[in-house]
Amino acid sequence: MKGKYIDLHVHTNYSDGFDSIEEVIQKAKENKVKVLSLTEHYNISSYEKAKKIAGDDIEIIPGIEIGSDMSSYQSGKNHICHLLAYFVDDSICELLDQYEMERYECVVHTLNQLKKQGIEISMEDVLESARDRRSVGRFDIAITLHKLGYAKTPQEAYGKYLDHRNKNYVKRKKLDPFELTKKIVEYGGVPVLAHPKSLRLRGNSLQVFMRKMAKAGLCGIEVYNSNNGKNDKKLFMSFCKRYDLIPTVGSDYHGGNRKPEIEIGKGIDNDLLIKDMSIIKRLKDKKKEIDEKNNKTDSE
Repeated sequence: MKGKYIDLHVHTNYSDGFDSIEEVIQKAKENKVKVLSLTEHYNISSYEKAKKIAGDDIEIIPGIEIGSDMSSYQSGKNHICHLLAYFVDDSICELLDQYEMERYECVVHTLNQLKKQGIEISMEDVLESARDRRSVGRFDIAITLHKLGYAKTPQEAYGKYLDHRNKNYVKRKKLDPFELTKKIVEYGGVPVLAHPKSLRLRGNSLQVFMRKMAKAGLCGIEVYNSNNGKNDKKLFMSFCKRYDLIPTVGSDYHGGNRKPEIEIGKGIDNDLLIKDMSIIKRLKDKKKEIDEKNNKTDSE
């Protein structure tokens, strides 16, 4: 392989990213990425195509990003806990089916809320604009609002009508992070905590949370993420050492005109550029360990 860097958290237009798979792979090659994971929200549909396009130039690791319910930690803040699951296969779709049912209902409720404000959008309109008709979500509503002239861009539409501070926001039912971690392991995935700073937990609350996550089966933390400052990285690395977790790297690249600009493999102003291949080896070893335990449990 010609590349040397790792990026295990990238999105394409198969979820809420703006670039096609072809564009993402090309940018990864230009940025000398050696190992890449397309972690779409709630689907793994970009993996096979990405693997084919990347060929021998980039190793593509199957991955997915799934949200969890942090309501037990709510204290006036909007906590977010997303998990990245690596080396998943089609069996994870059983878990996603549960999420997709809630996702569809969320879209229906949101459209009803918009209707009360005189914004008439049908499910057919949303499906026509959807990036993937099999997995329709809030951002697809934002795209529809933009196309129908309610905002200059989908991003503006999302912020104006759909984000968590807006009365149109409809909360979906999700597993809590501990339940989700266990489920990912049950389905043969390697669970890693994405952009951990978004937890918005500090002090003892963070300590307790990380201890419970490790006990539930968490395998890693996205230490190398551009949202993490120097002290954040040091803190999350300390949890990795304490609980024998893998410090992973992810740019959370979405493309588009997001500011500050994030680049695949590079992050913001080259603050990533991680080429420690022991990260990949440890993830693969953990996958093997999980499979062996699952197979042993199945045979008992």
